[in-house]
This record gives sequence, C-alpha cells and structure tokens, in this order.
Amino acid sequence: MNRRHLIQTDESVDASDIQAALEASGIYAEVQPLHLQGAAKLAAAEVADYPVGQQGNARDKLIAWMDEALDTADDARVKRITDSIEKLKRDHGELATWRCEGGYIALDVPTAFITSIANAANDARRDIELRTLTGLMLPQLERIAPSLMQHALGSEYAGNRGDYERLVAMAVDELARGSLQ
Repeated sequence: MNRRHLIQTDESVDASDIQAALEASGIYAEVQPLHLQGAAKLAAAEVADYPVGQQGNARDKLIAWMDEALDTADDARVKRITDSIEKLKRDHGELATWRCEGGYIALDVPTAFITSIANAANDARRDIELRTLTGLMLPQLERIAPSLMQHALGSEYAGNRGDYERLVAMAVDELARGSLQ
C-alpha cells in the first residue's frame, strides 16, 4: 500500500533533513519538496482515486484544507514580516518607510543604516553595510513578487537574489537624498 503524507515546514528545512529524521526513526521513505503546482497535481490525483459519487465531497474537503493551509502560511509570513520590522526597530532605532514609484512596494528601513551607508568612507564599507541591511530586511524583501521587483528595478532587474540588494540600495539612496534636502 502506497501512502502519501504532507509535512509543512518553513524554508529552513529541506527534504534531506526530513528524510534523515524519518530514517533515524526507522521509517524509510521517499521525500520530495512540494510546491503549489505539485500540491495541486497531487490533490487532483488523490480526488480521482475516490469513487465517482464521493469525488465532489472529497474535492470540497480538500479545497477547504488547502485554503486553510494557504491562510496559515500567509499568517505565518505576515507574522515573520511584522516580527522582523519590530526587531529592526528594537535593535536599530527609528525606521523610515520607503515607497517605490507607484507605492506598490514599501520597506521599513532603519535610519541608522541610511546614515551609515550614505556616509560610508569607501565603497567596501558601503557594500558591507548594504549586505548587512539586506540580510536584516529579508522577510520584507522575500514577500515582493518578481513582477513588482522587475517594475521597481527596471533594467537593473536580474531575476535573482541580488535584486534584493539592488532594491535596498535604491531605497537607501532615495531616503538619504530625501533627508539631505
């Protein structure tokens, strides 16, 4: 009998970690990451296995379960962002809110970093500060859709994680220019 189980984790846990934990418990199984598209295919296959008269009920239950799982994931993402912003404020003081042109991206940036980066003695120091700030702001940055990131960065958009640093640099530069005026 082939059984399928779904384990929801955060990004820090990968398939090899889960497989190692299962094997340590004496359970030998195939473990694969499952993204939304894969989850939808798996769900469709599971519903198709039900007798025809029960497929509607199974589909409705599955949709409700998936909606609940998506809501839980959204709530966790919002909490991570909120906690991250509170930690930035607690650890680094006052925050300034930057909004890209059009206002569809907003980032809360510690003013201490804005000043430090704007007044960096050299490019190497600026790069170190910028990387540090980008790391601290990852929960805010990871929620930005690629299409919004591309619109904000224009020709500088590369479609990789370096876009986060480019966006933070843009925000810091604009906030620094605004505070100097």
